[in-house]
Amino acid sequence: MPAAVLRSAADLRGGEWFRLHPLTPVLQGGVVLLGLAGAGFAALWETVILRSILVFAGVEEDDELSGIALLIADSLVVVFLGALAVVGVSALVFWFQWRVHVVRMDDDVLEVKKGVVAKSSRRARRDRINTIGVRRPLIPRLLGLAKLDIQAAGSDANVVLAYLPYSVATAVRREILQTPKATNDESEPDPQVVTRELEVSLFRYLASLVVSVETIFFGAGFVGTIIAALTAEELVAWLGPIAVVFGYVVYLADRFFRVGNFVVDSIEGDVRVSLGLLSTSVETIPPARIHALQISQPWPWKLLGWWRVDANLASSPGSANKKTPAHTLLLPVATTQEMMRMVELCLPRLREDTSMARVMTLLHSPHSHWVARGLDERSLVRASPLARYRIPLSAGVTGSTVIAGVVALRCGRWISKLSLVPVARIQSSSVSQGPWHRALGLSSFALESVEGPVSTRVLGLSSEDARGWWDTVQALVVSAADDTTPKRRGRRTKA
Repeated sequence: MPAAVLRSAADLRGGEWFRLHPLTPVLQGGVVLLGLAGAGFAALWETVILRSILVFAGVEEDDELSGIALLIADSLVVVFLGALAVVGVSALVFWFQWRVHVVRMDDDVLEVKKGVVAKSSRRARRDRINTIGVRRPLIPRLLGLAKLDIQAAGSDANVVLAYLPYSVATAVRREILQTPKATNDESEPDPQVVTRELEVSLFRYLASLVVSVETIFFGAGFVGTIIAALTAEELVAWLGPIAVVFGYVVYLADRFFRVGNFVVDSIEGDVRVSLGLLSTSVETIPPARIHALQISQPWPWKLLGWWRVDANLASSPGSANKKTPAHTLLLPVATTQEMMRMVELCLPRLREDTSMARVMTLLHSPHSHWVARGLDERSLVRASPLARYRIPLSAGVTGSTVIAGVVALRCGRWISKLSLVPVARIQSSSVSQGPWHRALGLSSFALESVEGPVSTRVLGLSSEDARGWWDTVQALVVSAADDTTPKRRGRRTKA
């Protein structure tokens, strides 16, 4: 179908079909083609060099050495011609794919079509689009391009627009998320109020990577390989320490460049997360998409007062390409005040001072202090005294309670963890009992959540407490379902 290149967000208002940026085929497969072309030309260059050497050396054509050299040269020519043919055919295929990869939008639907042989069409209803993430990998970023990951409710409704000029991508994002009434208005949309909430400095993030459990394991591995190298007679044994150091440097570099420059903004009640030094990523997360929140603190961070915040998110843009969503990480390292602010942004129910005080009590206090420091004993389930035989280190800090309509699950002493699950987001709950648990009269309690890094399971409860807690949570879920109204339905998230 005839279509022009999408050059502005206003082009989408007419409902016509548009193509993406002309460099899209190069970025999606052209890098590989450039590699093949480079290999082909390298083979051709080696052929020229080899024949030149034969000429200057005065080697006769009927010599055995000349015959072998000419055979190699002819083989290199074949390699060059083969690579050239593959590049030509592949370039033609990528070009056709770009030609048929088109997008259009009307008041109701965003539609994307692509494919030459195997054709596909994706339609996302505009009133069911939750968020649009802007991704800028390194090479597209150098070229001033970006891609849009569009997440919508419904099965197989996510779409990806790659690639567009960055300014056009941001404008298209705003245009898609406008109400249909606004799309018919030629005036510019009202400016959004963006508030800078948190910013993780590069120095602190690098320090958090160095002062981590992973560093301890790398250090133990390094010491072990050094001892093995000193006791061995072969020099090859020193490859072990070198490999450990190289792996540690790669680990630090990967985490630093992927997550560095971490910034959190609030925009119209939603949370916008930006991260990345080389490849950047921006995503706006409505609190309604947060099904579980986890505050964790590895023991090396305890003296520094640092925390980490992760989340289980409902179908993020990352799920469109079957990858783990990057933005399940909400804060890589934070002070206590920053952590509390992030919790308030993600779970507005906990913004009251008394609620956050109870959260901090769960994080810092053992069982004996929970009731004395403000936790409601009627909604408090603590680990059984027999749990010390099952979880000896964390039995004294393991338990569960409800704070302002949020179920809190506390566990772990080596790595302190507090999982916060809004009652309205609980899909189901379960009580389980393995052989070791059964022998001690213990059970584990778990809440079902969407896939993500947050653990929603607590061990070491007495079987009676676990069953009673299960009944309590089920009653809370039923009550929340009866009281909940679809407040966000039809609302579009602006990023």
